Amino acid sequence: MKLITFQTKEALSALQKTGILIADTSYMDMKKSAVPYAWIAREMNKKKIYPQKGEQYPIWAWAKCGGFSAPRKRKNYFDVQQKKLIKITFEKPNDEVLLSDYMAYSFILSGHIVPKTKEEYQQFLQKMNHYLPALKGFVRQEESGQSVAKIFPAIEKTWGRIFNLKSNVWQACVWNIKMSEVRKIEVLNDPKSLFGTMNPKRKDGTRPNWKKTYLKFLK
Repeated sequence: MKLITFQTKEALSALQKTGILIADTSYMDMKKSAVPYAWIAREMNKKKIYPQKGEQYPIWAWAKCGGFSAPRKRKNYFDVQQKKLIKITFEKPNDEVLLSDYMAYSFILSGHIVPKTKEEYQQFLQKMNHYLPALKGFVRQEESGQSVAKIFPAIEKTWGRIFNLKSNVWQACVWNIKMSEVRKIEVLNDPKSLFGTMNPKRKDGTRPNWKKTYLKFLK
């Protein structure tokens, strides 16, 4: 399977030096991502995609983005300084890759259910309206209260729906990237553009609402 990942220069250096790249938590926003990352790691094990070198967290890559393999470059309206300026194209055996729906994953990052229908999501929002800020805080390891901890397991049970690829943007998780799997390395030097992101600020300062877009794929 052909995949593309956007990495830092430090990651490229590690790959070239050791011949293998694994996730390094010192370069990850663990406060924001620890809960979803730990969950996706457990799901990889459940699906018998096991760590090979004692990896704790996966590397994220792109498998499909509309008619492309990864997001195209975007206009950098706000002079954002990107750290991930290395584009690595590589190939992995299908049985070492866990695909998921990028748009559906947006619900997880907010601590919401991944809905099966539009009606189910509307009912969730109405029922949980009081808890929505706390749910987001829970997945970001912020203060959320015991009441959220009690209702969270039922929400987490719906997260497996991200593996039903309904939208046309697919992300991939792998435990590592071996140098022998790399097909192309590109250094991205255009400061006027953003690379590897589906969530850049538009010219008016807003960002895409992927939850809203994903709901269009549901009944």
